[in-house]
Amino acid sequence: MQASNPVTSKKLRIGMIVPSLNTIGEDDFRRYCPEDVAYHLHRIRLRKEGGVVTRDSLLRAHLESIDEAGYLKDLGADVITFNCTGASVSNGMQGDWALAERMEKELGTKSSNTMVAIKRALKAVGAKNIVHVCPFADKFSNDERASLEADGFEILQSVGLNFVDARQAALMQPAQLVEHALQYAVPGMDAILLSCANVRAFEAVEELEDQLGVPVVTSNQAVLWDVLRQVGRGDNVPHAGRLFER
Repeated sequence: MQASNPVTSKKLRIGMIVPSLNTIGEDDFRRYCPEDVAYHLHRIRLRKEGGVVTRDSLLRAHLESIDEAGYLKDLGADVITFNCTGASVSNGMQGDWALAERMEKELGTKSSNTMVAIKRALKAVGAKNIVHVCPFADKFSNDERASLEADGFEILQSVGLNFVDARQAALMQPAQLVEHALQYAVPGMDAILLSCANVRAFEAVEELEDQLGVPVVTSNQAVLWDVLRQVGRGDNVPHAGRLFER
């Protein structure tokens, strides 16, 4: 008698590119990604110049990201995202959208990046007047601000915390990020954005929303929400903020 074929099903797979120094993106996906969804990380080298990451370093990662994404296409990822906020905005104010479109066209796979995900998330929660907190110097936070303003968001306040090493920023506890956000919150804001994929901002969302009464969007939170929606998932992830309740 011929054996019957076992029933098989294709598991949903997310591919995510992160900078080589990133430690928090994987931690956040481990904590918040639905258990029945697989995620796979690929690291891209974020080179330093004189011991620090520069705009040119971020641009180089941006330009290399499509070739690097090919490694995730090879495993059959259903959606691929490039998760580095600074790099996603390093090629002009509309460079984030252009990168997502180019990646999708060249790979033949649904694609996104951090700033595209952030903009979609802010629109989903109905936010237009934003407070923006970035861990790094103003020259980097200003690039993020310009990209947001190019898509019609009103930035009520944009703050750089002046870290020079993302690995040091990753050591901040969620409670410290709550303190920073509360310090810079202003009347009339529709939401607060805590940018950077290498800070523990996702873990701070629930407490901040309770205290501020407005949606809180973070880089890794927005990326997870975005890739799940791109493949038709509408998960209400516990403790992940108002964004996931919509």
